[in-house]
Amino acid sequence: MSSKPLGETMRTGHRAGIRLGAALLAAGFLAAGAARAFAIEGEGSFDGDLSDMGPAFGALADGLAPLSLPQLPDLSAGALSPALPGAALAAPAAPVLPETKPVRRWAAPAPVQSGDYTLLTEPFSGRTAVLNLINNARTSINLTIYEIEDPPTISALIAAAQRGVAVRVIYNLYSFRGRDPNAKYITELQNAGVQTQAASRQFEVTHEKTITADGTSAVIMTFNLVPNYFSSTRDFGIVTLNAAEVAEINAVFDADWNGEQAQPTLPELVWSPENSREKILGVINGAAKTLEVYGEETEDPECMQALINAAQRGVAVRFITAVLSDRGGQDGNAAERQVLNDNGVQAKALNNPYIHAKVVLADYGTSNAQVFIGSENFSKTSLDRNRELGIILNNPPLMDSIESTFNSDWAQ
Repeated sequence: MSSKPLGETMRTGHRAGIRLGAALLAAGFLAAGAARAFAIEGEGSFDGDLSDMGPAFGALADGLAPLSLPQLPDLSAGALSPALPGAALAAPAAPVLPETKPVRRWAAPAPVQSGDYTLLTEPFSGRTAVLNLINNARTSINLTIYEIEDPPTISALIAAAQRGVAVRVIYNLYSFRGRDPNAKYITELQNAGVQTQAASRQFEVTHEKTITADGTSAVIMTFNLVPNYFSSTRDFGIVTLNAAEVAEINAVFDADWNGEQAQPTLPELVWSPENSREKILGVINGAAKTLEVYGEETEDPECMQALINAAQRGVAVRFITAVLSDRGGQDGNAAERQVLNDNGVQAKALNNPYIHAKVVLADYGTSNAQVFIGSENFSKTSLDRNRELGIILNNPPLMDSIESTFNSDWAQ
């Protein structure tokens, strides 16, 4: 059985009476199973009947099997580099894989810098970029996070506050049931003078994972600030020094902090609940040649239908999903992968590394190539009711690296 990474909150969404066939119409996206119950991250409600269900969060799962993924070395202690002010990165050395048989040959790209952007690929980039951004901050740090349980990151935030940096943290709280995984660490931050605030109840889940520093740099992450995300999961992050993007991220942070309505406008930033469904579907529907997708979850009918439509118009669609297991060991994505495979999409599961990334790479190698990277899952809750953030870029060196990593993962 493969479970989600340790440190990541596990909740069981009770998925009774799933009837996907009635809503997916022309392309034959038939019923994906009569019922399923599996642990998911960043969700908390199930939309199997395709209606607008209110918050219906399951209890926190306990008694989960220990993480079966190999633990790679911590690569977070890289030296600062002057090349990227405010978010300096150091290329980590290639890790030594555990002595297991067979040895899993993961791709191990260093961070890739191009223009205003740097691509982070986990589990090999580690926490270096996050720590560098925090350690280099001189005036302000704003962090919006779903889950924060990483001691080095906590220590860096406390040190920043103690040297006079204004540190503010918005953290997810109200969607958790039972045990709040952030409680201990939020208390540590509060005791050290860090300003913290539980995310607004206007969002079903605050699942965004973004940090800004000094109004000049930001990291948009698919990963949480939890140790296992730096050692065991396939995830990505984008460091941006683009002034307009950083300003909008801070403006939305301020709106969320003050309980006001955010009004994002930049076409490349992808915000839930404001515009992520439209923009992600735009990337999928605009593809003419290829689509390469990472997704932890495969439950949103409109997104799945868009992938099928792309395949049926001649686009080569490859989709790598997580092995999303519940306590009974059933893969919660299996039925949807089968439907995708039955309708022209090439879909497969990978559990080593655990697929936590949310990425759509379209038309790689063409003049129309673009890539979405963000916190949004393919689910109605994530796209329509959560606070989430992603970014769409057409930066060739970054897309080269993502393509290489995807091909390495696909070959497993």
